[in-house]
Amino acid sequence: MLKKAYKLTSLEIKSIFKKNTPIKIIRGVFFDIKYVLFETNKRKNFSFAVILSGKVFKKAVERNKIRRRIFSLLDKYLKEKEIKTEEKLAVLIYPKKDLKTLKFLDLEKELYNAFNKIINK
Repeated sequence: MLKKAYKLTSLEIKSIFKKNTPIKIIRGVFFDIKYVLFETNKRKNFSFAVILSGKVFKKAVERNKIRRRIFSLLDKYLKEKEIKTEEKLAVLIYPKKDLKTLKFLDLEKELYNAFNKIINK
């Protein structure tokens, strides 16, 4: 599971994305990713949040399952890559409805490809 130091709180999400900072978006088939550079001393280089709508995913069980899967993949990705960057990124992941039917390994490939795009920019 992803450590708490890597997770964004709701107040941080509001403060980071409320400012007139340039937000970059990666759109995918199964999820959209919004990310922004930020300056704060409290956080590590990457901070994440998974935002799931109650309209799209009706049951809390579904929302929690998807959130756990994504956080576990993020943890695995950060451990494997050992990314060294000076930039601090806040990343929001918005899963789409089709993600419910996606297998875990396919989700891993999609998420890794998206994060490689973010890091290589």
